[in-house]
Amino acid sequence: AQQGASWVYTSTGGPNGSFNYSNSITEVRAEGFTLTSQFTDITRTQEWSCQPDGLKALQLGGGSTAGILIQGMTAELTTSEVTGISIPKNVTPGMQWQYSLALQGTVVMPGDPQAPAKGIYSVIMQEMGSETVMVPAGTFEAIKIQSNSTIDIISTFAGTEVPIKFNGTTITWYVPGIGYVKSMENGDFGGDAFSATTELQSYSIP
Repeated sequence: AQQGASWVYTSTGGPNGSFNYSNSITEVRAEGFTLTSQFTDITRTQEWSCQPDGLKALQLGGGSTAGILIQGMTAELTTSEVTGISIPKNVTPGMQWQYSLALQGTVVMPGDPQAPAKGIYSVIMQEMGSETVMVPAGTFEAIKIQSNSTIDIISTFAGTEVPIKFNGTTITWYVPGIGYVKSMENGDFGGDAFSATTELQSYSIP
């Protein structure tokens, strides 16, 4: 992780329509770093931990899955009980790994600004080979990773428990030393199916 490294992405086709966001590493420490995601009118920070076996996100991040949750519901959710790894140090052919975290806090519902919520975000990832991928930022030889993710939240809204469910399958193209360059996500958010594509527009790594 390099202090000052930044990436600009465009996401299209998701529940929030088209939007740009940027990720940047705003602080580097011996044991990890802070990733700041800037959406149109929301800034989110995400803490990462450097483990012997790879990188582990300590909070729900600024990618498309989280962006749907964060932008669509303005969720104020804190995380705990983070298990597994987000990005392995060495991705080997056919490798499978998992990652999960517990969420608790509030979601903003129409007419009720503070609906308490709690739940689980979990994802199972698998290496699917390597592929050449073209995006606005360039042409890359990338590792293809499939992720199956689930967000299962129970919110108490006007005294009634309301389930908020998200299921998604994402194909991500990851380039070691650069990061994610493209993702294609097919998901179901509250019964609405969608297909979202995110592409790297530009990046700067000092």
